[in-house]
Amino acid sequence: MSEIDDRSYWSPTKIASELAYRSLSEAAPKHARGRLIDLGCGAKPYQPLFAPFVDSHFGVDFAATAGLHYGEATKADLLVNGSETGLPAGSYDTVLCTQVLEHVYDTKAFVSECHRLLAKGGKGIFTVPFLWQTHAEPNDFFRFTRFGLERLFTEAGFKVLELRPVGGSYSALIQTAIVSQHCREIDSLPARAVRKALNLVRLPVLNWLALNLDRLFWNDKLCLNYLLVVAKD
Repeated sequence: MSEIDDRSYWSPTKIASELAYRSLSEAAPKHARGRLIDLGCGAKPYQPLFAPFVDSHFGVDFAATAGLHYGEATKADLLVNGSETGLPAGSYDTVLCTQVLEHVYDTKAFVSECHRLLAKGGKGIFTVPFLWQTHAEPNDFFRFTRFGLERLFTEAGFKVLELRPVGGSYSALIQTAIVSQHCREIDSLPARAVRKALNLVRLPVLNWLALNLDRLFWNDKLCLNYLLVVAKD
């Protein structure tokens, strides 16, 4: 979490953070229940959102990257070295996995492990990027279309309950432009100061425009993420 809250209009990731929060806020009361396992949990940012609907929230993360990216903020209850968790089959009612699948090289093995961990009738809630710059290098391998996701999860034995874009073309284009500019390295101290001052003005305007233009001119051929909800019959 940055010093400016991710959902603040002055945050460079306001658009993605706001849309993710909205989509998960809708999914949690409809689909989450019982024992929840959060795969790639990081700092468990969505634990407060899911807490009213589940009995427990168990976090798993990858040993090689958890400390590197989250440091002392890591809230993993278990660290693993690959897709296999070693946890008992059918021991969870809900799988939560947000913005993780792109970092897993063996996606088929990972999705199969999600299926194995779920009890019969359990559900998985995933958010997956379609458009985003490379991040967490070198562990950034894939971007997904809705068709790729549907095939990947149905072949693992899941039933797809919901698969929809999160953020339309305006959100995708404006968010990508903001992040690309924000992450560009600037050596000059005066130039950094100018950029910071400009961001105080332009970030709230661009963030507001993206979210509202999507409302007026919806086009989901280009989106930021997908929300995927699946069930194990």
